[in-house]
Amino acid sequence: MAEAKAFYRLLDADTLTETLLFEVHRQAVLRRAQHSGCRVLLAIQDTTSCNFDTHHSLEGLGAISSNQMRKDFKGLHVHSTLLTAADEDAVFGLLGAKFYARKALRKKQTPGTRNRERIEDKESVRWLESLELARQARQSLQEAMTPQGAQAPLILSVGDREADIYELMVEARQHRDQGLGLLVRCQHNRTLVDEGKDEQEQEQEQEQEAQMWSRLGQGKPAGSFTLKLPRSQGQKAREVTLSVRFSRVTIAVPRHKAKYLKMDTPVEASIVELREEDAAKGKGICWRLLSTLEVDTLESAVQQARWYAKRWQIEEFHRVLKTGCRVEARQMRSLERLKPMMALDMLVACRIMGMSAGARQRPEDPATDWLDEDEISALEAYENPGRKPAKDAPPMRLGAAVKSIARLGGHLGRKGDGHPGAQVLWQGLNKLDIITEVWRRLRLQQTCGSERVPVSLVAKACTRPLSWVSEVSRQMMRVAIWLVSALRKSARSWPRSLRVPRLMPWAISNLPRSFTLAAAGRWRSGWAGSCAGACCQVSPASSQASSASSSTP
Repeated sequence: MAEAKAFYRLLDADTLTETLLFEVHRQAVLRRAQHSGCRVLLAIQDTTSCNFDTHHSLEGLGAISSNQMRKDFKGLHVHSTLLTAADEDAVFGLLGAKFYARKALRKKQTPGTRNRERIEDKESVRWLESLELARQARQSLQEAMTPQGAQAPLILSVGDREADIYELMVEARQHRDQGLGLLVRCQHNRTLVDEGKDEQEQEQEQEQEAQMWSRLGQGKPAGSFTLKLPRSQGQKAREVTLSVRFSRVTIAVPRHKAKYLKMDTPVEASIVELREEDAAKGKGICWRLLSTLEVDTLESAVQQARWYAKRWQIEEFHRVLKTGCRVEARQMRSLERLKPMMALDMLVACRIMGMSAGARQRPEDPATDWLDEDEISALEAYENPGRKPAKDAPPMRLGAAVKSIARLGGHLGRKGDGHPGAQVLWQGLNKLDIITEVWRRLRLQQTCGSERVPVSLVAKACTRPLSWVSEVSRQMMRVAIWLVSALRKSARSWPRSLRVPRLMPWAISNLPRSFTLAAAGRWRSGWAGSCAGACCQVSPASSQASSASSSTP
């Protein structure tokens, strides 16, 4: 209870905001990216919605669905920017995120009304803000480069079809010389500028809708490559052969932008098309990508496709945030508390994804990059019960640590199971937190003399914590568990007024943890003195001191 109150006071602090958390996290992200040595980084951006419709006391929420049947659903939208490696399986963390509540659904408007609004007055400005975060990150990396004059890695902002925005392409094109690029999937069949024609002929061509998709389809494929598609809903895993076409184009200013917003800057870009030629009509794969980078060879076109395929990492990040961290289950009464809490959950999700990717790419890295010393010590004691660690033992590696955590989460580690995913790592980290808490409570830093508690005894307590409880307490717990089980089995035949309350399943699920932590606290306070007498002598003064320390949060 004391720890919960302290955490609520922390969330109530005016200085703790989501902006501050992301700023501190961004500095660590850029350090990891710089030490990785990658030459190309991906700043993947996407938007997701968090449903808080059942939180009736939470004010400041907005609509999260454009569906008229679900227009009353309330929540927040989250636009995240995730920094990853382009040519490796590495996730460095978040560059930032934006929380915003959408206003009530718009009423029907005259066609073209939305096109006359400036992008700064729309929700779409979040894509430009994410691009600005990528530009600032590239500038920070360049300033930190040693020796002076060395080039920082290129940062490529990646978005889905919702990011096919003219203003976004103009902004990315202006910062191309600063090591910033843009890669999006096409949504609009845009009009092209033909430099060999005058303005009158170009206007006539625009009226005839000579668009870039038709021009790209007229050319012959530059080559093909094979892609393995994973199993998805309704389809089996399969290999497909995609034909590749690419071209360098100049995109004309949209007519409504030129007419109402007085924009006059055409955009030079590369368009890449990957199409499954042998598929049935309307069922094959067809990707059209738009990039501000130069694409002049088949290898560079395929590389753009592989980079865009990594956009799925941010979808996995949002899944971990919702299903693992359960951000939508947070019970807060104000957005001032909820937003920092959501930011902390997002940092936890980044840690899980980073550990999973790091264990696959660099399993020999030290585990201290992601776990603290207590977590590593508790994990080693749990994996090797009753064994005293050797003095010259090598430090735990990241690959071995992730496998151990995954086993705690239910990963069997069979030959065909593959690498542990984010879900089992989240479940394993939950159990590791309990094991580490027991480890910290059982480990005595000092006794009355110069002796310490043997590590083997602490490891034994982590694996079998109930062995430290006295015989009477063990019998009492057995009776309690038996009584609860008997009540649950016979509850169906009872009258409704005498049925077991809803709190009973919670009590059953928390009994092992409660007794474990209680046993650990009793051990520190000298309650299990008969077991401790074999390894150290505890005086009344030291017993009172340890009891006082165990009562503090």
